[in-house]
Amino acid sequence: MVNGTVARSTARMLERRHVTRAGMTRISVLAALGAAVWFTRADTVGALAGSLFLGAVLFCDAVRARMRANRRDALTVWLVSMLAQLREYIVYAGLAVGAVLAGLADGWGWAAGALIALALRDWLLIARAAPTAPDLSRDVGREPHARPGRTGGLLADLAPRPPEGPRESDPRLTGRLLGPGPGPGSGAAADARPGDGGAAAAPGGPPRPRISPEALTGRESPSARASLSREPERATAPPEGDRLARVQLPHLARRIMVFSQSTRFLAIAVTATLWDARVAFLTLIVGCAVAVTGELVDPRGGRR
Repeated sequence: MVNGTVARSTARMLERRHVTRAGMTRISVLAALGAAVWFTRADTVGALAGSLFLGAVLFCDAVRARMRANRRDALTVWLVSMLAQLREYIVYAGLAVGAVLAGLADGWGWAAGALIALALRDWLLIARAAPTAPDLSRDVGREPHARPGRTGGLLADLAPRPPEGPRESDPRLTGRLLGPGPGPGSGAAADARPGDGGAAAAPGGPPRPRISPEALTGRESPSARASLSREPERATAPPEGDRLARVQLPHLARRIMVFSQSTRFLAIAVTATLWDARVAFLTLIVGCAVAVTGELVDPRGGRR
């Protein structure tokens, strides 16, 4: 809450000085460069200072998210996305240089593994979040702008349509509702009133079912409406096993499993301070693997 208040007030102050979101992204790149420089020391002081610079990067992101003025052109969006990726690569390079200077020969190998895991994670999440392409198989072999079954040229849609004729009624439904028509030998069937729903049957035939007045007038009794309203609930209610199988992960767990850039920076700050760069790169690889697994298990989880 305090962080949100400070970030909001900082965003308003910077907006009065005409600082845009792209400008905040450039400032965060400079903070990431400072973190990489301190991480090259590969000691506790360098790790603490680098972690503070990573905290500054996250604060810049919080301020940028609370800015109201923003240019939505494609060049600005592309520049912000590229700079956000560049600052992470700079931090990885600083960790790798610090690992090599500390005597870890395979520091660049661990950095390459972390970059490959990050690329796989970004590829899967972006591919799953992309919209699906429209199905063009129905238009194969059809001329563009052609409508089957319509004639009249370009102004066919503007011309008034002729009124449609009366549709033929179903004789079985008519006979069921009104009974058979008058004729020789009809007897009581001809005398049956429409309100009786054709309850009288022809001589020698099976009794005709009685239709209630509610069915003829289109109205339903309250008990019938209640029974109809309960039927979809019973039909759509999933069994107990399906409800247990559809249990989704909590929101916080999904956010952690996505392993966004802010989560990666926090992991780097903790592992570089408590251990070394090799543990930091290993944590990044494991975190990206967990993000890929979480996306495959729960595709409706959060995105970057």
